[in-house]
Amino acid sequence: MSKFLVYILIMLISTISLFAKQSFTGKVIDISDKRELPGVAVRIENTQFGAFTNNKGIFIIKNLPDNLNRANIIISLIGYETLKSEVDLSNDNNKEFSLKVQPLQTSEVVVSANKKVQAIQDVPISVAVIDKRVLIDRGITRLDDALEYVPGVEVNQDNASIRGSSGFSFGVGSRVSLLIDGFPMVAGDNGDIKFDALPIYNIDRIEVIKGAGSALWGTGAIGGIINLMIEEPTEVGVFKHRTFTGFYTKPRYEQWEFTENLQFNSGVNLSYGQKINALSVVASGSFYSDQGYRDYDNSLRYNLFSKVAYEFNSDTKLKLLFNGALEDRADWVYWNSLDSATLPPTGTNRNIRIDSYKYSGFGEFSHSFDYNNYALIKFGIFNTKYNNSFEVNSEEYRQSDATSYYIDLQGVSNFDIYNRKINLTYGLTQNYVDVKSFTYGNRNQHIVAAYAQAEYSLPNVFTLTLGSRLDREITKGIESNIEFSPKVGINIPLKDHFNLRASFGRGFRVASVAERYSAIILQGFEVVPNLELEPESSWSAEIGTNLQYELFNSIGEIDFSIFHNELENLIEPSFASDATARIQFQNVTKARIQGIELGLKTFLFNTFGIESSLTLMNPIDLSTNKTLNYRSEVLWYSRLILPYKFVEFQADFRYKSRVDNIDIQLGLLVNDSDARVDAKVVDLRLIFDLKEFTDSSLKFGLIANNIFDYYYTEMVGNLARTRLLTLQISGEL
Repeated sequence: MSKFLVYILIMLISTISLFAKQSFTGKVIDISDKRELPGVAVRIENTQFGAFTNNKGIFIIKNLPDNLNRANIIISLIGYETLKSEVDLSNDNNKEFSLKVQPLQTSEVVVSANKKVQAIQDVPISVAVIDKRVLIDRGITRLDDALEYVPGVEVNQDNASIRGSSGFSFGVGSRVSLLIDGFPMVAGDNGDIKFDALPIYNIDRIEVIKGAGSALWGTGAIGGIINLMIEEPTEVGVFKHRTFTGFYTKPRYEQWEFTENLQFNSGVNLSYGQKINALSVVASGSFYSDQGYRDYDNSLRYNLFSKVAYEFNSDTKLKLLFNGALEDRADWVYWNSLDSATLPPTGTNRNIRIDSYKYSGFGEFSHSFDYNNYALIKFGIFNTKYNNSFEVNSEEYRQSDATSYYIDLQGVSNFDIYNRKINLTYGLTQNYVDVKSFTYGNRNQHIVAAYAQAEYSLPNVFTLTLGSRLDREITKGIESNIEFSPKVGINIPLKDHFNLRASFGRGFRVASVAERYSAIILQGFEVVPNLELEPESSWSAEIGTNLQYELFNSIGEIDFSIFHNELENLIEPSFASDATARIQFQNVTKARIQGIELGLKTFLFNTFGIESSLTLMNPIDLSTNKTLNYRSEVLWYSRLILPYKFVEFQADFRYKSRVDNIDIQLGLLVNDSDARVDAKVVDLRLIFDLKEFTDSSLKFGLIANNIFDYYYTEMVGNLARTRLLTLQISGEL
């Protein structure tokens, strides 16, 4: 593999295109006031070619083949409706393009669904997008907080679940693949998402792909994919800042009060980005301090991030990402009891802390051989370390140091045969995990894969997607596993802004090192190893439709889907018997999840906006014919936006139905484990945009999370966040 990589790298660097070149130039303006728009992304569909507009709204896409006549371009900017247009590269040169202000998130551009840039309306599966405006306005500092507002997604403490794919597994074994700019960010030992380790402040948008996605992304994509797309700098340097401080209000119940002082949650983010000729740089630093709404539940977090890109020429580019995060936090999981829900269990050692460190470095080298063929090499490393402060000889001491090494060789080719467009994506992937752990021992895990996907498009008629992937786990001491993951999807434009989509595919996940080798004691529970674990898998089917409309001076979008998921060999933490607290991860569950999802976004009479989504699911454990453990059957998210001049009022409502079933053995060690209710949470915000009064973009935000101080459990024996009142100041210079 290493020799092959060197050969490919030399070939890419040394390749010189023999075709004559041309450039395509244009200008992007605001359709209402003809204002020139800087920082607009202009991309040619299915290729690596693209550019950003300068401070005069002008873009230049260079190095296009001289014999290329027509192409589809996608023009996008947050806050504006995305424009997709076919252009004549000769006659349309220096053309002016107009974008329309779009207060709601519709007509997005996504990358994660098919490993390429495309309009969301062309994707054959359900996709949700959160842009950076929403992240800032809501005061988001962690990914799990952002996911709480995504249709069909819920977070069960440390587990993200897309349409019921995951329950609760002590933060081990994510059934959702997490990516940053397409690079995997799942821990090598626990196979989990490190929500605290991500550069939230530098995210341009979050793409959530729903349904099995292993055909392109491999292990872990049973429920779907979450891809954090990092912002791109413009030629005008931008310094961004955000400072916030807030406090948790006193609980309504006297027995829950654990201090006379207010408990604060504060933080600061600083970032600078600029493109200087061929060099682009984004760098940021963040600090967060949370004293917690519960006793002995405080944490400190630090994050450093940078993204550096260099264009050797318009054909050859290099991108590097570096991320580091540190966290120091208290170490307890379950409450003392419902009567003292803000207190840790009696006898908890308050001197014990958990220290964790996460470091990652990724690179992408890409080269376009010509307009229709390009290749890229992705490589990277992700290291996670943690330990608690127990003595090493203590039975509750935990420590692990895991490093994942990743490489992906990818090629993309475009064909145009009798006006039928074919896009082919193919590649080889290798992921090697090295774990040195007191908790799991010294272990490794090695997965290699090959994948290919073809997209056949008959313009204005349909787009058909066919793909598959072959993965093999070759880990010492474990029987080799071979997984075949096919995928098929179709998107049919019935008329302008009205699409029908359907998809069917497979997902799988190999057992993590922690699930196979855990030997720990955690708050009274003993976890024991299981080397016989087999990969879990899923088959996902979906049919849906998307309609964008403009009616009575109101714009909007309606999205509807029906989904059916079959899951086999699900790896779940299982109790050895009804009378013991010994846990072992086992392949115990065969499940079926069926449901519907309806979403509405509208901006009525150019006055106020409404976003609402309803997900209804029937998650059945076919082994017991009961509702799957730790799943909500109803998820309902709604948002109200009311702008007036420089002030905007926002309100969010989140509803999750009560979890019906849990592991009954939790009652052995967790008091009041059956104390569960529906979640009904309202968040309110007032955003003051002062850019009209100052030379810089400055915003003040008054944010009230859980304004009615509604009490519910995020997970068994775990009180969710109570009312938090925050003042936030953010802006750009």
